[in-house]
Amino acid sequence: MLELEAISRSFRVGPAETQVLRGISLTLAAGEMASIMGGSGSGKTTLMNIIGLLDRPSEGAYRIRGEDVLAARPDALSGLRNRLIGFVFQSYLLLPRLNAWRNVALPLMYRGVAEGEARRRACEMLERVGLSHRTEHFPPQLSGGQRQRVAIARALVGEPAVLLADEPTGALDPTTSQEIMDLFLEMNAALGVLVLIITHDPGVAAQCRRRLVLEGGALAHDSARVPAPC
Repeated sequence: MLELEAISRSFRVGPAETQVLRGISLTLAAGEMASIMGGSGSGKTTLMNIIGLLDRPSEGAYRIRGEDVLAARPDALSGLRNRLIGFVFQSYLLLPRLNAWRNVALPLMYRGVAEGEARRRACEMLERVGLSHRTEHFPPQLSGGQRQRVAIARALVGEPAVLLADEPTGALDPTTSQEIMDLFLEMNAALGVLVLIITHDPGVAAQCRRRLVLEGGALAHDSARVPAPC
């Protein structure tokens, strides 16, 4: 599904250059449930932005379903992002003046889906995440856990192949955090979507079948790599 080969990313501010990612090579298959951990400044969010086509690496190759996405034009990348990738963020990023179903329907509207069909699909997804009774509510009228469920519904309504979640439980209490993790696990199993979660929480990471750790911008651990026998 996703193939990253020797991905590096540097940022220049004035004369100084900072290398954030260092030669990361990684393959993620369809339907995987994986986490990325690492300390502050380890490059987790930068890596997620590259995987999510929000940023470009300074060096390396990146393929989605075998396609060299780094060779695509910006408008083509935007289309790929809309069709293939869903995003969930710690701060939800819901539009406060839109009710729940309109927030969820946004990715479909960007595709040109008619409003009636977009509403039907948005309400179906809200029902799937347990919010069929909140479709007309606005974000300020919802709890943190409910807002995150709306964000997950929005990420999934377009039937993406990949779901990227950046600290999705970071602003939630332990009980609600576990409810959100249960929802991720359920959606991964039911829909077969590749779920990649950026987290500082070892408890969240431990629930993912594959666990990745970044240190100093490099991939320091991958639980899928089994050491060769002596």
